[in-house]
Amino acid sequence: MMYATTTTTLVVPFTDEVGSPHWQRKMEMLTECETTNYIDLTTANSCEMLLRACRISCLDEKEMYFEPRETWGKVILGDKGERIAFEQQQQQQQNSPPTTSNNNKTFFVSPRNETSAHAMAQTLLMPANENECNNNNSNSSEEYPLPPLELRQRVLEQLRSIRVQTLEKDAKDFEDIERARRQGIPTSTSASVVCKIETKGYAVALTKWAASQGKDANVSKVAPCLLSSMNDARGLCATEDIRAGENILEIPRRMLLDAGTICISEQGPFGDLLRILERCGADTIMTLWIMKERMKMKTKQETFWSLYFLSLPDGSQKLTPLSWPEDIVRVGLGNTPIFETVMHERQKVRNGYDALLPSLLANCPESFEGNQEEFWSYDQYISALELWMSYAMTVKPVHNSDSGTIDVLSPVAFFCNHGIYPHCVHYSQLRLSDECLVFPAMRDIEKNEEIMLSYGAKSNGELLLFYGFCIDDNPYDSIDITLDFDSLNGVEKPEVRKRREELLVKHDLTLNHAIRKNAELPIDLIATIRILCCEKELVFLYDGDPKAREISMLSESKASDALFTALSAIRSSMSSADAIEHRAPEEWRAANQHYLNECKKYIRGLFQTIDVALEQVSMWRQTSSLAAKKLGKRTHRDFL
Repeated sequence: MMYATTTTTLVVPFTDEVGSPHWQRKMEMLTECETTNYIDLTTANSCEMLLRACRISCLDEKEMYFEPRETWGKVILGDKGERIAFEQQQQQQQNSPPTTSNNNKTFFVSPRNETSAHAMAQTLLMPANENECNNNNSNSSEEYPLPPLELRQRVLEQLRSIRVQTLEKDAKDFEDIERARRQGIPTSTSASVVCKIETKGYAVALTKWAASQGKDANVSKVAPCLLSSMNDARGLCATEDIRAGENILEIPRRMLLDAGTICISEQGPFGDLLRILERCGADTIMTLWIMKERMKMKTKQETFWSLYFLSLPDGSQKLTPLSWPEDIVRVGLGNTPIFETVMHERQKVRNGYDALLPSLLANCPESFEGNQEEFWSYDQYISALELWMSYAMTVKPVHNSDSGTIDVLSPVAFFCNHGIYPHCVHYSQLRLSDECLVFPAMRDIEKNEEIMLSYGAKSNGELLLFYGFCIDDNPYDSIDITLDFDSLNGVEKPEVRKRREELLVKHDLTLNHAIRKNAELPIDLIATIRILCCEKELVFLYDGDPKAREISMLSESKASDALFTALSAIRSSMSSADAIEHRAPEEWRAANQHYLNECKKYIRGLFQTIDVALEQVSMWRQTSSLAAKKLGKRTHRDFL
């Protein structure tokens, strides 16, 4: 078929700053992975080429840091997806239906990257509003017109087939295992069995209220539900089948609750006070306002926003370690990497309250209607702050704020839980035509299935700190590692230390690194420790690339030993999840089981992460020590 006067090329956008190291590396990866960001949709393998480019475009900073040492090819090229695309082409030529591939497990950069790549490809092929798509990509419709609809639909069907046989299959396997782990539910159990749609209560009332706010408020496909696999925790489920590409929710801008809206709409002395405090930031404004709103609810004063907070956790619930009793934090998180961070943040929040509320209550009593300690206590302050931090979403408004983004509470949508394989990932941009916050489905959702969003590629440490929960087998679990000069080499001469620092700067390296559960040892970590362990007599002569190869065999052996020692020290400093059982009386543990279970998940993830890293370092030690023994003192070959 000929397309004489229209383009057949689809442009994949790259949001990295042009010329930046990440942008340059991604341009190199396009070549390495045999693709481009200009995809000709008439070619037989256009769907696979599109996915490759989208995977590269969607790589985040952490994924770039954990770049495989050999090649991105195996994960970016998507061997399994490529075979499926080829099978589809053969079947289309033979007019036969697609068959299910029997290949082994799919390999992804990460669930986040693969989900984002499919979402980007889907949006590029079939944007909700074609003019908006071009504008959002900072390209005018004249510069990058879309290919014909028929052409895009053909590629979209190929994309769907690949997604069903790879990403959706892996997502179902992961979710089945997670449900089975939570309550011993068989992995064959349907997702709908564990979702009980709510028929009464504030969450239901909020959903009905949202539906009554106008035709642009679309909540007809969802309902709040209780999840039996999570002790009847609340979620959001589909009330009908939702296909990929359809919108799950559409929430108008007027229903999004944010600090700017409150500072404009709140009247009286309290509103005047909030406007004075606006420079303190959105978190402060919203924390104080939520405290005030909760006070109104307790005194039976209804407002436009009342159902938002009646349907969310009340002030009695302790959502995160910031408000957990200190004995739980010490027993559950003591001797873990996050412990000092939690204690620091707890003190920081306490200091913020002490510096603000007592003074305001004393000097501005007219602003605090019902000036009673029960409404303005520290417990109420931390509870309001936690609710805001846990349930707010960051979005980019049509008319940019000073920071470019704002945090909002989005009714109904805030019932959605976080998932490793989410149904929706791109929901941070308000729709240009009507300023609605839209939640497009990235993959199919069955009726009565729980709807999952992505809060980001967060480790269990981040999830625990900001949201109060963890996920078993979290692929984003990581441990930060800070290297230092003195622990590896003792006190060195200033000129030697300065030379090592110069080498680090030259190769864009720092002393701060990390290891991740499902990733190789980062090449930047290896390169840094190679420089720190380089022999003193060689450090001034070295002019190679420590990311590409060893500096010398002797220093390579020293580097692998040093990293093994550092990781072993971190491991030995941590207490196992089982140790929690021995640190407190049984009755106390039973009363605080919910908190301790999340701590155990976090600790198990830490040990899994560091044990994988130790296994990799052990292999490195074996190869480097054998090479060093074979070469003896002949270590100068890179310098001659």
